Amino acid sequence: MKAYRFALTLALPVFALQACASHQPSKEVTAQMTRTEVVIQQADRSGVAVNSLPELQAAKDKYAKAKTALEKKSAEGDHEALTLAKQAEVDAQFATAKAQSATQQTAAADAQKGVNDLRKETDHSAAAPATTTP
Repeated sequence: MKAYRFALTLALPVFALQACASHQPSKEVTAQMTRTEVVIQQADRSGVAVNSLPELQAAKDKYAKAKTALEKKSAEGDHEALTLAKQAEVDAQFATAKAQSATQQTAAADAQKGVNDLRKETDHSAAAPATTTP
């Protein structure tokens, strides 16, 4: 009986380590992590950092926490990683939308300025007396 307990005592930690080592994150978690990384990279490449740095930084921070949670190699870690990765993806999408909105507002303001300048020129030309040559 003692030999059985001794063998069980030695085997239990080995089984526990093997269970941890063989943990694979679900396909959903893996897909979400990949999708989030791509969205963040696209946001980086599109110049989002110029117009929405805090939002993009929040996305990067949450993604880093998701990677850390994934390293726990447990169901809880996977759940935490999935949640954080989804939040990071939304933050990156928000940063992209905010940056695009700022760019469009700038373009609209420039166009409005051009229209106003043309209007002033037209008004000035119409108000100037016509000169006739003898």
